Amino acid sequence: MKKMRRLSKVAVAVLLMTLLASIPGLAGCGGGAVKTTNTIKYGWCWDFTGRAAYGVTHTFQAVKDYLEWTQETNPVEGVNIEMITWDTHSDASRITPGYFWLKGQGAQIMSASPPDMEVLRRQLEKDEMPFYIQPISQSIIDSPLIVGFYGTTDAQIEATLHWIMENWDVTAKGKCRIGVVTLAGVSFYMSQVAITEKIVLQDHANVFQYVGAQMAPTTTTAWAGEIAKLKDSDYIVVALSGPSLSSFLKEARQRGYGGKFVGPMESWLSFWPLVKASVSEDDLNGIICATYMQWWTEPCHVINEASAFYAQKYTPAEIAEMHLSTSGFNGWIVGMILVDALRRAAESAGPENVTGKILFEALKETRMIEDGWDQPWEITEGVNCLMRGVKLMQYNKDIQDWKSITSYVIPPSLGGKEGSDRIGKKDGLCGWDWNGTTWTACRGCEPGCSLPSPRYVVSGGFSFIGLLI
Repeated sequence: MKKMRRLSKVAVAVLLMTLLASIPGLAGCGGGAVKTTNTIKYGWCWDFTGRAAYGVTHTFQAVKDYLEWTQETNPVEGVNIEMITWDTHSDASRITPGYFWLKGQGAQIMSASPPDMEVLRRQLEKDEMPFYIQPISQSIIDSPLIVGFYGTTDAQIEATLHWIMENWDVTAKGKCRIGVVTLAGVSFYMSQVAITEKIVLQDHANVFQYVGAQMAPTTTTAWAGEIAKLKDSDYIVVALSGPSLSSFLKEARQRGYGGKFVGPMESWLSFWPLVKASVSEDDLNGIICATYMQWWTEPCHVINEASAFYAQKYTPAEIAEMHLSTSGFNGWIVGMILVDALRRAAESAGPENVTGKILFEALKETRMIEDGWDQPWEITEGVNCLMRGVKLMQYNKDIQDWKSITSYVIPPSLGGKEGSDRIGKKDGLCGWDWNGTTWTACRGCEPGCSLPSPRYVVSGGFSFIGLLI
C-alpha cells in the first residue's frame, strides 16, 4: 500500500513538471528564468472629491487612458507605470500624510497641485523624491526635483494683461481699470493677485488703474459685496474654481456688471462644463482665457489621436462633455510625455533597471515637437516646465465655443523678452522678428532652419498684436 502511494506521488510530480514546462515563459533554452515586468508607481496626491475634483478626476482618467492605449498599441517592453492616488479633499491637513502614504505604497515619482507642492517641497527635496506635475508655480519653478508639464498661472496673467495693454487706447479711454476676485488664503490664487498688482501698480501704472482685489472665503456662494466693489472694473481677473466660479459669474451679470472677465485656463477650462450648465451664453460671451493648450476645434496630432481612442471607449454624451474642457487631452499629453521618457529610460538603462529617478532624468531631457504648438516641449535653464508658450482664446456666443485670438508667446517670467518679437505667419512666411524698431520677415523655414516646416520660429520675445494668419 505504501509502495502504491509512493508511485502516485511520483506520478503527480512528473505531471506537474510536464504542465509547468508547457507554460510560456517558465521554460526555455537552458531552463531560462521567468520574465518579469518592472513597475514604476506614479503617486497622485490631489483633490479628487473637493472643489477642484472635476478637473483633477478628468485629467487623471485621461492619463490612464493614454497608458491603456500605449499597452494596446505600442507597450514599453519590460517596464510599465502604475498610478496610485491619495485624495486631499482640498484639505491642507491631508497633504503631508498623503505624501508619506504614497511613499509607503512604493511610489517612486509623484504629482501634486502647485499649492500642495509648496507645502511638500522641503520634504521631497530631503527625500530626493522626484515630482512630475501639471501646472507649476513660480515658487517651485527652480526646484531640481520638479518637472512641470506646463507653465505657471502667473505667466498666463502676464500674457493677458500685456494683451489688454496693447489693445487699450489710453488717450481715448483713460487708464484701464483692473480688478481681481479670488478666494482668500489659497496660495495658488494669491500668486495671481501678486502678479496682477505688480504689472498694474508697478510695471505699467501709466496704462492701468487698480480697482483692487476682493478675496472671499472659500465657502462663499453670494457675491454682492465683492461685485459692488469691482463694478467699475473694465476687466476682472477671475481666480476661482468650481461652484464659486459659476456663482460669481452669474451674480455679477445679474447685478449689472458690464465689463469683461479674464483669467487663466485653470479657472475657465478646468470647470467649463459646470459654468456652461449654470450661466447663460450672453453672460459668457467675450470671456478671455489664457492657455498653454490647443482647443478641440483646432485639429492637431494630439487631439486627433486622443479623439480616435475616446470614440471607441466613451459614449457620444461623455465625449460631448469632454469637449467642454481641456482635461481630456491635458491628461493625454501628460501620458504622452511620461511614456516617451519611460521608453528612452528603458532603452538607456534597460527596462529592469528603470527607477523613478531614472525616469525623472529622462523627463528632464524631453524635447518633443508637436504640430499646433509653436515651441518645442522642453526644459530650459531656470524654468522647469516643458510648455512655455501662452495664447489667448475668447468665448463667442455665436459659435458657442472658444476661438483663438492670438498665437503663442513666451511670457517674461518663463524666459521671454517683453516687447521683443511675436510669432505668427503672413504672406507664406513662417513668422516675423522684432528688433526693437521694425518688423522683419523671419526666414526660419528656409534651408538650415532648426525646426522642421511648417513650424513657426520662436526667437524668445513677448508681444501680442493678434493673429497675423
